[in-house]
Amino acid sequence: MDLLYTTGALLRELNANRLRRLLSILGVIIGTGAVISTLAVVEGGRRQLAAHLDKLGVNLVYLEDTYEHEAPAAPDDAGLPAAAPNTPVDQEALKAAFKETVMLGGHGLERGVARPPTLAPDDVAFLRRRFPAAEHVEPQMLYWTRIGPVAAKPIGALVEGGTPGGAVVRRLRVAAGRYLCPLDLTDARRVCVLGAGMAEQLFGATDVVGRRLSALGARWTVVGVLEPKGSMMRFDYDKLIVMPLTALQERTGLPLINGVLIGARGADAALRIRDGLLDAVMPRLNRRKPEQFRVFCQDELMEQYEETIGTFKILMVAIAAFSLLVSGIGIMNIMLVSVRERTRDIGIWKAVGATDGDVMAYFLGESMLTCLLGGTLGVLLGVFLGAQVSGIIAGAMAETSGWTPVFRIEFVLLSFGTAALVGLLSGLFPAFVAARLEPVEALRYE
Repeated sequence: MDLLYTTGALLRELNANRLRRLLSILGVIIGTGAVISTLAVVEGGRRQLAAHLDKLGVNLVYLEDTYEHEAPAAPDDAGLPAAAPNTPVDQEALKAAFKETVMLGGHGLERGVARPPTLAPDDVAFLRRRFPAAEHVEPQMLYWTRIGPVAAKPIGALVEGGTPGGAVVRRLRVAAGRYLCPLDLTDARRVCVLGAGMAEQLFGATDVVGRRLSALGARWTVVGVLEPKGSMMRFDYDKLIVMPLTALQERTGLPLINGVLIGARGADAALRIRDGLLDAVMPRLNRRKPEQFRVFCQDELMEQYEETIGTFKILMVAIAAFSLLVSGIGIMNIMLVSVRERTRDIGIWKAVGATDGDVMAYFLGESMLTCLLGGTLGVLLGVFLGAQVSGIIAGAMAETSGWTPVFRIEFVLLSFGTAALVGLLSGLFPAFVAARLEPVEALRYE
């Protein structure tokens, strides 16, 4: 049969039964749309996470001491005096309160209670020697306290005692002022650097360099504000309050290090350091258990993301496959009806010389063209759904802002290929039935 004639006949048939064909390909439209929108949204999330990790520094390894989380919990106000808005904080009362309760990692621990050994500067120096592939090894102290502008009501916040190298490891950039310098650490200066979100929360603005904060019974000068960065690896960088490690230890009376930031020289080096970190640390800390420490690495985040998304992909593909299966059965039924309606036409085709292969090719082509039309509409639906779903995700939380779908050509080709395959499989049996009709019997059909 002539290809041009066959194509024209197929289009005329589809046009003559538009509603019936549309209903038959509804499952193809839904299934194809689900496939392409899911792949686009997932790919957009993967790229956003990869960009976020690159901005943060893909070679960061973090060691966290979680011992404090096992300590008895303190009251929410940590025993600190409340202050009315716009009234000075009673520093003597603050000092007295801190003599009663020390806050570690958000939990109270009485000074008289003996604690197992924690990380010390010697341990940090040992890690620098133990891991030559580590470009930076920076100690960190996380401490829960109340902080606020002078003459204003304080808020509960987690402050970080850090070092100048901590900004290098985490790729922190300053939007205004400066970050900590070596002299801040050497002289235990009472200065701090705020994340953009924390500056806005405390002062209602981000231009706060030179302003004063009250915390730990002392006044702290804001020397810098960080660029907005978001959150990653248990840190919300926009809520950071970074003080010199030595100054924080001095004000609390605790020579405590409960975190270590390690910047490796490469992704492979980061994985090697992650795998050997606890083995290096545990012999130096008697009476401590490995489960009291956590080691985080950016690659783990990507692996966890891929695992989660893999499960999501399987679920969505299963839904799409079910839709395509139902649609394929519907198309097969419609094609059988079409064969029955055109039995006399088939008899005429064969009487004038059409072979069984010609008839079979015609009905297979009709089935595949129907499904390709459904695939085209499904791709358009998938683009629309992908954009809408990504917009919802992007607006749900700060961490997912900027999430956009990524439509790759492979996704479109996969969608069309799947639609064509459904058309081929669903049209095989009707085409076979049409090809097996005897010309004489078909011509007699009423």
